[in-house]
Amino acid sequence: MTITINEQDKKLVVTLVGDLDNMAGSEAERSFAPIYDRSDCDVVFDCSGLNYISSSGLRLMLNVYKHTRSNGHRAVLLNLMKKSWKCLSLAASCNSSKQLRIDN
Repeated sequence: MTITINEQDKKLVVTLVGDLDNMAGSEAERSFAPIYDRSDCDVVFDCSGLNYISSSGLRLMLNVYKHTRSNGHRAVLLNLMKKSWKCLSLAASCNSSKQLRIDN
């Protein structure tokens, strides 16, 4: 699992490559730490290189979503696998906020 975070156009772009499974979860949590230091921008997950995501990986993304939403910003998922998209959109729909956007 490779995770890179870059700032582009006042957004944090998180590029995910590989499998975000249980074994990569703790590494991903550490890699996501800089996101929680920021409260002034949207977060964009580029999932085009993501092969697999486990429930713990989805939980990490939902935590980022909650963080960005609490600061008045959005989390955007680009190119998420259809199966993961269904699961994540169901979890997000339990929330009254519509600030999670998933683009395929």
